[in-house]
Amino acid sequence: MDSLDLLDRVSGRPAPAMVGHMLVGQYIFLQGRRSVEAGHRPARPGEYYVARREHSNEAESDQVTMEAVLAIGRTVEKLTGRQAHLADLVDVSPLVDGTAAKKTLNRQPLEEAIEEHLPFLRAVCFRPVSRLRPVNHLLPVPRARRITPQTVTRLAAHSEDWAALRPDGVRPDRVLSPEREVNLDLYENRVAAHLVDQLWRYLTVRMAQIRDISGMFSDIERYIDDVNGRPWQQSSLRLWNLLAELVDQEDWNARAILRLKELEQLRSAVSALRRSPVWNGVNRRAVLGTSLRITNLLIGEDRFRHVAELWDQWMATRTRSSSADDEFRRSQDWCRGFESYVAVLLLRALDEVGGQAADESVLARGGGPVNYSYGGSEVQLRWGGDGVLVIERDETVVLRVVPLPHPLTASRRREATLAELAMLNTQSPTEPTLVLYPSGSEERQELPLAVRLQAFEAPGTPAPDKDDAPLWKIPVSPLEIDSVTRLARGLRFVLEQPRLSGYPYLVSVGGGVDTAFVSKIPWMLMGPTGIAVTRVPTNHELVTARAMVLAQRRDTARFLQRGTNAAAVEQLWEGIERAVEQTIALTRCPRCGAESAAPDRALQARVDGHFRCSCSQCGGIWEGRRCRTCRRTYPILESTARVSAENTDGDYLDRQFASDLLAAPCWTRARVFICPWCAVCGNAEGDTNCARCIQGGVKASGKEKADTRY
Repeated sequence: MDSLDLLDRVSGRPAPAMVGHMLVGQYIFLQGRRSVEAGHRPARPGEYYVARREHSNEAESDQVTMEAVLAIGRTVEKLTGRQAHLADLVDVSPLVDGTAAKKTLNRQPLEEAIEEHLPFLRAVCFRPVSRLRPVNHLLPVPRARRITPQTVTRLAAHSEDWAALRPDGVRPDRVLSPEREVNLDLYENRVAAHLVDQLWRYLTVRMAQIRDISGMFSDIERYIDDVNGRPWQQSSLRLWNLLAELVDQEDWNARAILRLKELEQLRSAVSALRRSPVWNGVNRRAVLGTSLRITNLLIGEDRFRHVAELWDQWMATRTRSSSADDEFRRSQDWCRGFESYVAVLLLRALDEVGGQAADESVLARGGGPVNYSYGGSEVQLRWGGDGVLVIERDETVVLRVVPLPHPLTASRRREATLAELAMLNTQSPTEPTLVLYPSGSEERQELPLAVRLQAFEAPGTPAPDKDDAPLWKIPVSPLEIDSVTRLARGLRFVLEQPRLSGYPYLVSVGGGVDTAFVSKIPWMLMGPTGIAVTRVPTNHELVTARAMVLAQRRDTARFLQRGTNAAAVEQLWEGIERAVEQTIALTRCPRCGAESAAPDRALQARVDGHFRCSCSQCGGIWEGRRCRTCRRTYPILESTARVSAENTDGDYLDRQFASDLLAAPCWTRARVFICPWCAVCGNAEGDTNCARCIQGGVKASGKEKADTRY
């Protein structure tokens, strides 16, 4: 296969030469390139590249996640197939719905089969069928009952077994004596022991699924309570209304607790069989295959017949077609389903941060852009033919959202996770790129802190020692409502950062314009690169400033060899008006979107060259700061949430801040923040006990970048 046949979706460029393990869904077949064999048919352009299973070590998401994602994918496919409006897609829930939750919480056929056949499996494990087999033991002579030719042969070859040497022979001390012992390592007993292990694993997975469902509804209740504290946002959040109806249907947590108790009792009963004679007496590593061999015991003995029936029930839960075409089709469905799930997630996140669709457009893969109104500006959302969702503003890419259906943290091992994270950087993207991949909170918490921070970093909240590549990764799951808020948190930063990081806004001065008047205007300041607007002027101050600027016009004077500067003066005043409008726009709240009725009072110019604003409606406070390491400016949004040095990874930010965050706070001081550009904490030099600063260290001054703004 030629690597030029593939597109690297993370970087947006043709793939380089690739060997060995590849991430599921990272590469897609290009249009116009020669096809490659996939299974038993040529792959079509636009399909995902998936390595054949016999050459792939790819992991899979859990069953509940996969079923939920595929269900969302089918719903989105139906809507886009009939050209449904954007509002119909926004109404699709990004979580496991009530029907799927009930299906997961209900008793499964295998669980009923375990209860029915467990007494017979217990009888086999504790009263097994056995056979006698001959074995030779080296015993002291008084304990030996029989001797064989093998006894004489060994005694002649091993002088250490002699007690004494006599003229007519030897007097033995130990001899090899044949005996018979009980043998439990029969095929039928191996089946029973293997079944015990598999049933224990099945019940453990089922309990994890129930806990995930229970945790999802607990998070939903927390999300509802959080939105209840944001009355300005309740009427606009469709997800809040949808989840409120879902929670009101029944007491999900009580139902989950009851099922967990039942499964725990069942698993305890199965776990007791792991101390039985059969479980300890057979070779449990022996390969048994998927279908049982027909033996007299399995069809003629009542206990073993029930064991065989339970084996068939267990196999029914895991057997599936394994042909190359079926595997390829299943992988394509999973990749497309996850892509649709991320599209729904992104629409919900845009709704969370206050984005509003400008018209009844249609969002479809490979279709045209959808116009959104956000904070008085227009942005476009486009779903590309490569499955990447792109947000643009003024024909500039604000963020590329790449759905990657590979569970990067599923191995729960440090080395494997770091290796797969490194594969994302095979080619670094040139545009801001956010990779969304399936992952649950339990598997992330088993990783070391340094790996966990790299696997969960959003725009505005980078991991320690992050490189300069504009690439971030966040985990998502239909079992976590926080998937919406963590994506919304990243969107809020990339959408608000250009507006909030430009203060003070500069106006260039054309040639031939005298700038001495600037010292007489209190809300202007002359800098080395132009005039800076430092605060919002009143109407009277604006009229006075206009008169002073226009007074700088002069006519053409040939005897002085000078021309008119009227055009430069007009351009200067237009720039000042534009800078004033941008300064007023700083007072629009990045949390609730409210515009200040008195912007001259809401904006406070600070002596360090930055600003501080507050919102009279939601109480939000935001300001601009400058990093002492890289000297770049970044916005922060203050919060009353407390910080904890023991738990400040991405999941902690979800619980404490939801989407109400721009730059991440310091782990030990809530009013100090981490620079989103160089990833250095403002308290890095002052706190030597911070776990994050120990992980990342303080970056060298060689990474500093000069800020050309005033």
